[in-house]
Order: sequence, then C-alpha cells, then structure tokens
Amino acid sequence: MVAPIADNRALLLKLEAVQEILHPLKRVMVAFSGGVDSTLLARISRNLLGRSQVLAVIADSPSLGREDLADAQATAEDLDLAVAVVPTDELERSDYQANQGLRCYVCKGVLFDVMAKIASDKGYAHVLYGAIGSDVASERPGQRAAVERGVRAPLQEAGLDKQDVRQLARFLGLPNWDKPQNACLSSRVPRGEIVTADKLRQVEAAEAAVRQLGFKQLRVRHHGSVGRLEVAVDELTRFESEPALREQVHKAICQAGFSEAEIDPRGYRSTGAPAGSML
Repeated sequence: MVAPIADNRALLLKLEAVQEILHPLKRVMVAFSGGVDSTLLARISRNLLGRSQVLAVIADSPSLGREDLADAQATAEDLDLAVAVVPTDELERSDYQANQGLRCYVCKGVLFDVMAKIASDKGYAHVLYGAIGSDVASERPGQRAAVERGVRAPLQEAGLDKQDVRQLARFLGLPNWDKPQNACLSSRVPRGEIVTADKLRQVEAAEAAVRQLGFKQLRVRHHGSVGRLEVAVDELTRFESEPALREQVHKAICQAGFSEAEIDPRGYRSTGAPAGSML
C-alpha cells in the first residue's frame, strides 16, 4: 500500500526540488516513451510551465513496438500533452547494428540530436529526459549521450528513485503509475548478434501473440531459430495450472517465424541468458 504523499515529507521535498529545477527552464522538450519516468516528468513539466511550453517527443524507431507507440500516444493524449512523433534512424547505423555495447549510446544520441534540431527550430530552451536517481552514467550508455549533449534529467537531479516515481505518479493519477518496466525490442537480441529490422519485427510479433494469452510482463529473446520466452516469476505457475498453455505459447512464438520455442524456467530478467526448457 502506498502511503499518502502528504505524510511523506521526504517525497514532497523531492517533488518541490523537481519543480525548482524546472521552473527557470521556461520552455522544454521531454523525451517521452510512455513509461512511468518520462510520463511523470512530462506531467510535472506541463502542470508547472503550461501546455504550450512543453513538447513531449516520441521516437518512432524500428526498435519501438507498434503497441508501445500507440500506448505512448494514448498516454500523452490522456494527459493533454502537446506531442511530436519523430522518426529516428539508429538502426541504419553500423555501430548500433553491431550490438557490441554502444547500442543504447547510439540510440539516445540519435534521438537527442533530432530533439536538439527541433528545439532550435521551434524555440525550446532545453531538452529533458526521464533518467532517475538510480541510473548510473557508467552503467547507462544512454545517459552518457545525454551528458555529452547537455540534456537535463530533473528527476535524477532531484534524487528520485523508482519507488519515488511510482508514488508520485500514483498521487498525480497517472494511468501508467504501475506499468512494468520495458525496454526496446533490440534488447531481445543477445549482445554481439547483429540487430536487424527483421529480427525486431519477429520479436514484436511473438511478444504480441504471447501477450494475447494473458501474460503481463514478458520478453521473447531472439536466439536465431529459437524464441526464448521469459515471463514474470509469479506468472510461471500458469504453466502448471493450465496444461494447454505450453502448446499455445509454442504456436504463438513459432507463428512469428521461429522454428522452436523455449520457456526460461527462471522467469523474466532484465538481460537475457542462456539455458531454457524446450517446450
């Protein structure tokens, strides 16, 4: 149960700190993914600075699933945000395709460069994004790209962590306050394996089909001809209680173009790993 924000002075002070950071910025663009971090930042910015002073920018990338794009647009509309959907071409970059550790750096760099051009053309003074206090630059290549380009992270600067973000999002009535964390489709391709548009579409189709079976948090990792499914640990028990589910999952993944499907018995993790159980 989330405690009322009025009883949490530390959290109120962090909210005030975010507002103090934002107030002098006047007119801003926010990189908007539809996740809870960027949604909270956009909402606070809009409430404080006014709708005409804040532009939520959604990157229409090959690594963004069409359902995620639609969800981000719907969330922005629900919050009455001014929105721009901009195409990004990171998948055309060889250093992105190579998937050797620079992928997130390239992706964020491409987005921030696009945003900087729009900001210059349209008169926005600052570009912002939703990094939070627990995001460490040495572990987050995308954050390094932000620092190099002077992109601000007000939630991080105010010291908010994920629990703070969810509490504030719930207090402000954000529709996605409890939305599971997500990552781009390229994260399903193991490091060192080439990222291609065909692989991303294959993963997207498989995940959409498995999601139709009622799973909430999941990943389909692309291992060549094998699609390896990870679901939240508390959802793994469904495979024991619903005997037909394994065959349904196998069919869903193979219809997306994989020859075989596996279920990882350890459940969802933030990075893929070998070893699964063949369906």
